Formats: sequence, C-alpha cells, structure tokens
Amino acid sequence: MGRNIDFSYKTNQIIALLALFTAAIGWLLTGEVSAGIYIGAGVFLTWALSREIDPKHDYSAFIAAAFSLLNLIYYENIQLLVILWMLLLMRMVNGITGKELTIFDIYSVLGLTVYLSLNAENSVYLLIFLLAMTFITKTRKKASVVLIASGIGLAFFIAESFFMNYLSFNSLDYLDPITLFVIATLGLSFIVYWFLSKDETRDDNGKIINKSKLLASQMLYSAAVLLLFFFGDISVNNLIIYISAILGVTIYFIAVKFSTRTRSD
Repeated sequence: MGRNIDFSYKTNQIIALLALFTAAIGWLLTGEVSAGIYIGAGVFLTWALSREIDPKHDYSAFIAAAFSLLNLIYYENIQLLVILWMLLLMRMVNGITGKELTIFDIYSVLGLTVYLSLNAENSVYLLIFLLAMTFITKTRKKASVVLIASGIGLAFFIAESFFMNYLSFNSLDYLDPITLFVIATLGLSFIVYWFLSKDETRDDNGKIINKSKLLASQMLYSAAVLLLFFFGDISVNNLIIYISAILGVTIYFIAVKFSTRTRSD
C-alpha cells in the first residue's frame, strides 16, 4: 500500500523542501532536534493525508500543509504512527495505489491496529478498523479475508472494551469554541466529500478510481477523526494536522468553484 514519491515532480520537491525547512525552524524554536523532525514530518503527513482525501488536485494539499505550521507555535506531541495508520486504512478502502489488496495488507494493518489499541489502552482504534473493513466489503474484493480479519478485530474490541475497560467517552466542553469548530469542520466535511467524489480521479496506474471507493475513504477519514476526538487520547498537534487536511481541501475546492463560476459569468 506504499506509494512511490517521484522527486522529478515539482510538487514532491516543494513538499520535501517545506518539510525540511519546517523541521529546521522547529528545531530552532524548541531547541530539540527530535521535536523539529516530528514537526517537519507532521507537515509532510498533513500533505499526504490531503492527497488521499483529494487525489485529483495537487495544490489543495499545500494549503493544508500551511495550516499545519500552527504546530510550530505550540508543540507537545505528534503521534506519527497513528497518522501513518490512518493513511494505510484510507488506501485500503480507496485503492489509490492501483494495486490489488493483499492478505498481507489486511493483516499487517490489523496487527498495527491491535498494537495501537494495546499501547494506548484504547479500543477505539479497533472500532475504526472495523469501520474500514465494512467499507472494504462494500467497495473492494477479498470478502472472506476481510470477514475473518473483522472477526479477529471484533474479538479484540469486545475483550478490550468490556473486560479491560479500554473504551470511555472523553469529557468535552461543548461550549468551547475549539470543540465547536472541530465538530463543525468534521461535520461539514462530509458535504465537501460528496462533491469531491463526483470528479473523475485516477489511481497511481492511471486508471479511473471508483467514485464510491473514494467517497468511502473520505468518509472513513472524518469518521475516524471524530471517533478519536470523542473516545481517543488525541494530541493537540495531531488534531491540528487532521483538521488542517480538511481545511486545505475545502478551501481549495471553494476557490476552484468560485473561480470557475466567475469565468463563466
């Protein structure tokens, strides 16, 4: 499910330089090399998430990456492994790599999901994995393999949630402006996805992506962030990255529609 990054493309060169530059700035601001690396990697992964959400448009991801620079102002912790896991889940659903989903793909992601849930003592990761498996059964093949993986994931989810008390609702202040902004952004994102999925998009091999697969992976993304927000131990820096990806795609989409309508008038 990995995607090759061809540095002959201008956009790939730009994001690599931006990530390195941000890492250097992060190092200077925090005084820690590791913090700079994490912040720089966060910028790159914000760009990568946006490319999964909106694979048709190259530059929406740069708007998202720009928003993620907020992590330079306040840095505490970026959970890079969780972001990588979300990327893999989305690729399993949308088939953006143009490759067939393999047994190794499914069970390696299941293994990573179990690791994250045990490490964080939170079964919400398994719930998100089960949601991804549900989308896959609707949009892709490997039904029997997915069914078995879902059964294993469900068994872990039940054991962790009911016998180990690994699932609890976060205490949130619903009058807090940030909380309201996050929920509103995630809620409105589903409307944006509906419009985005109508555009013809191609995978890494140049074949047209099934629109239902793309929409399913987009919906999975926002649903996953919502679940992590309500039930997970999500860091502020990760939340900035997740919301930045949506804002970048949304702002670019609105700008394109507005410019198109202006030219047609």
